[in-house]
Amino acid sequence: MSSNVTKNKTVSTRVTSEISARAKLNLAKQGLTISEYIRLSLVKAANNEVRLVSFLDSPDAAAAKKEAENGQVKTIGSLTDFDDWINKIDEN
Repeated sequence: MSSNVTKNKTVSTRVTSEISARAKLNLAKQGLTISEYIRLSLVKAANNEVRLVSFLDSPDAAAAKKEAENGQVKTIGSLTDFDDWINKIDEN
């Protein structure tokens, strides 16, 4: 019986060139490629072996949450503006 597993799903993400270069450099020090690291990370996530990071635990996030709850927010654009911005990113 063959132990080969057919890998038929591609997962991709977008990051800046700087992030990609830094990640590639740091992972190479550990003998890993970005693809290998992502594959290993996904296996751990699939097996529920990861501790998820809550980005709301930082002091900045807590302050922003408090401001939002107290109505101390500033509108910087509409949902249409946001959609237009996302579409421009997708074009690149």
